[in-house]
Amino acid sequence: MSARLKARLQKLLAREQGAVVRDWGARWPVALVFPEIYPVAMGNLGFQTMYHLINGEPGLACERAFLPSPEEWPEYQRTGTPILSLESQRPLRDFAAMAFSVSFEADYPKVLQILAQSGIPSRAASRGPQDPLVLAGGVATFLNPEPLAPFIDAFLLGEGEVAAVGALNFLAEAAGARGTVLQELAQSFPGTYVPAGYRPHYHPDGTLAAFEAQAGYPERVQVPRLADVAGNITHSHFLAPKSEWGEMFLVELGRGCSRGCRFCAAGFIYRPPRDRQGTELWPVIGQGLEQGRKVGLVGAAVSDHPEVKEICRKILAEGGELGIGSLRADSLDPELAGLLAQGGVKTVALAPEAGSERLRRVINKGLTEEDLAQAAVALAQAGIDQLRLYFMVGLPTETLDDVRDIARLTKYLQHRVVKDSRGARKFRQITLSVASFVPKPWTPFQWAPLLEVKELKQRQKLIRQELSGLKDVRVHTDLPKWAYTQALMARGDRRVGDMLLLAQEHGWAQALRKSPVNPDFFVYRERGREELFPWDFLDHGLKKDYLWEEYHLALKAKESPACQPEVCRRCGVCGGGGQGPEAPAP
Repeated sequence: MSARLKARLQKLLAREQGAVVRDWGARWPVALVFPEIYPVAMGNLGFQTMYHLINGEPGLACERAFLPSPEEWPEYQRTGTPILSLESQRPLRDFAAMAFSVSFEADYPKVLQILAQSGIPSRAASRGPQDPLVLAGGVATFLNPEPLAPFIDAFLLGEGEVAAVGALNFLAEAAGARGTVLQELAQSFPGTYVPAGYRPHYHPDGTLAAFEAQAGYPERVQVPRLADVAGNITHSHFLAPKSEWGEMFLVELGRGCSRGCRFCAAGFIYRPPRDRQGTELWPVIGQGLEQGRKVGLVGAAVSDHPEVKEICRKILAEGGELGIGSLRADSLDPELAGLLAQGGVKTVALAPEAGSERLRRVINKGLTEEDLAQAAVALAQAGIDQLRLYFMVGLPTETLDDVRDIARLTKYLQHRVVKDSRGARKFRQITLSVASFVPKPWTPFQWAPLLEVKELKQRQKLIRQELSGLKDVRVHTDLPKWAYTQALMARGDRRVGDMLLLAQEHGWAQALRKSPVNPDFFVYRERGREELFPWDFLDHGLKKDYLWEEYHLALKAKESPACQPEVCRRCGVCGGGGQGPEAPAP
């Protein structure tokens, strides 16, 4: 075991504020593992929240572990050092349970890396009584846990504040054989999914024929959500200088989003949207201000929060600084732009997602070109001179003209700023972040295929060509080959788990070639209406017929109104049946 690696962890821990170092004693030890490097992990509010909640239980002790950085991996492998926890530098094998917090499909292979380096059998079926229980949660797993199913003893799905802590307390006190305890867990706690209790069956053409629950397991797994966010304020619990957010104090204003963008899984699985009131938020924000930290406002739709301006004004009145993520153009006005500028915000991100108004109707973005222009002008006139724009290529029904419109819209926004300010204002830098569209479960686009990698590359190239020569515009793109693997893991079933193991041994290129199942089957194939999806056994409250209807509205470029839980029961989440009063005609 490397003394240098242990010393590095000790030094990192010493630089933090907020860590909980508990004597194990009679406590049940849990390793909370984020399968990414430390700076990324410590920028995740969900990870911080679960650490805080678990350590609030008298019978539990929670420590953190992370994916080693690229600089550290060679020493881990050279010395045979297992992955160590941060708080006590113990090997993960010493813990009673490892609980992975998984935010993105790209983290699935990293789960296997961590298990392998920890000396823990990758497959759940190969583990014995001496091995820790391997648990997993996080938003990626309650979209589609199946590619990870062969490797996880139990998934704790849904918003972690609801059932995860109770499930861990149950496991801490349970006695008996591993399989019996896991079955009792599945029976006792909503959101618990034990893959060993289910059997998939396939048609001759490779599509899923049935997903059979064994005796003692629920037919469908209900994914719980937090009904009252007011009593659970999500905020930073650490001062972690090496976090990707630095020393910013993060506060979640609300959960979910009402807009219903058809590509966005979070907008559907976190329904109904739940805002926290300013009176509930302010005591927590005050903690960050007392520490002299910049306050970062977090949420899926921060500028839609009804009190966002008042919150910003109060932070500024206390001498604080602001941080903020992507904003909705149609809820960003000159007043909010001015407050952000006063709060020290240098760059603001807007997310048109598509260059043409037709394609924005397809994705139900609800933004016009004029909305975007007015937002850009408001930002520039407030003194914010750096703009980031988020776009996607490969969206359903997208044409090359739609792609060219990304460049055209970018140029137009700069032109409007100059025109409306009569030459007095201009964005010093406009940065385009262009991602490949990946269809996700629990969205209307879950039936759609990924556009072929070759075509995605060509569309990214077209944008660069259309914007070449503009010194004030930068274009950042993802790698379409990684969009392919993301789509594979987002849309795949347990057979993709075999590909993950092959990738662990041989790399992705070899794994995709060696797989007995053609990966294109999961990635490039448009699904039929009646096809059973690998994730259909989960119950988010969303009606599949509603998502199908939204898919066909998208193909006709018809928009749907925003989520209105007080009057609508169309999607099924808020109960009832039939269409809500605002349902559009397909």
